[in-house]
Amino acid sequence: RDQLIQVFLNLVKNASEAVPDEGGEIILSTGYQHGVRLALPGGNEAKRHLPLVVSIQDNGPGIPDDLRPNLFDAFVTTKTTGTGLGLALVAKIVGDHGGVIEFDSQPRRTVFRVLLPMVQDGESKESE
Repeated sequence: RDQLIQVFLNLVKNASEAVPDEGGEIILSTGYQHGVRLALPGGNEAKRHLPLVVSIQDNGPGIPDDLRPNLFDAFVTTKTTGTGLGLALVAKIVGDHGGVIEFDSQPRRTVFRVLLPMVQDGESKESE
């Protein structure tokens, strides 16, 4: 649980650093996508049910095109004081929890979506 809190804190922090000083806007939303299944990379043909969605949207300048393919790699950053580890850690934590992170970015609208599975009653939870 603490790791997922860290994921959302990192994403909101990034959004807050991206928005303009005046007129900056961050929108957080949650949703449940009943019946949506995704085929995940990695050779496994089985589709994964990831019904829980948390989105963080901002009206910053957008992510530069040249960074997009490697955005979740370590040491990729646009910040002069950044380490480039935040999104790499976010992606690892989301993956460790059986989820997926994706983004869509254009000028004045970037959205990060975290898609997660539900834990069913009786399933074991990893230690928090």
